[in-house]
Amino acid sequence: TMNHALVSLACHAYVVAALIYLVYLVRQWDVLAVVGRVLVGTGLVLHGLALFGLFGAQGGRPVGMAQGFSTFAFLLLAIFLVVDVRYRRPVMGAFITPLAVTVLLPGLLLDGGQPLPPDVQRPLLPVHITIALLGVAASAVAAGVAGMYLLMERQVKGKRFGLLFARLPSLEFLDTLNRQLVVVGFIALSVTLVTGAFFSSAAPGFFWAWQSKQIATLLAWVVFAALISARFMGGWRGRRVALLTMTGFGLLLLCFLSSYDFTHLAGGWR
Repeated sequence: TMNHALVSLACHAYVVAALIYLVYLVRQWDVLAVVGRVLVGTGLVLHGLALFGLFGAQGGRPVGMAQGFSTFAFLLLAIFLVVDVRYRRPVMGAFITPLAVTVLLPGLLLDGGQPLPPDVQRPLLPVHITIALLGVAASAVAAGVAGMYLLMERQVKGKRFGLLFARLPSLEFLDTLNRQLVVVGFIALSVTLVTGAFFSSAAPGFFWAWQSKQIATLLAWVVFAALISARFMGGWRGRRVALLTMTGFGLLLLCFLSSYDFTHLAGGWR
């Protein structure tokens, strides 16, 4: 279909951008950063058109694993591009764009979507899903930033000032960016918890069904709440914050994957 073709073209643009950013990690030529941004931006336009056309025919919501993965990849790259344009740190693309391509591939390879159950086809469901995926994407970028922080810290402590030390942003910048992304993810996660409890009610009148994805989301919320409290009230920074960020994202990733039935491999492009 046309939507699938647009996403395929976007994926090709993302793959080339990922290769360019990896080259930029070794050779920091300004032209590579510009080309990488143009490719990611072009891919986002094509990808966005495909998602808009697809969701328009589905009541504004993704259906199935493939569309969920595709939307996640789109938001992941959109956040990266905003960060890159705002702070001019294209080297982050060497870490984020390959991850986004890996996430997007299932959105191209899987098909056979299943309709949503009638009991969850509610008017505000698209808003809930969008906010949930935005929270996961922001947390994914935060986890990537945390990973870069740990790499940099290891080089500093070991006094091995190699390629990564010369290319990656400073520890202070990475720590600050991590804080900003975690706050965005936490706000989205808080909204997701409230609306998700409503949409996932086991029966009328029940607010909480104690499903595995609800429990994983709640645990992730607790981790990020503790992380933000430790930052602003306890003055935590650095390694502990990075590790907590990655733990919280791991729980959110578990929640995201548990939302789909891998035995049916439902996609939804056709």
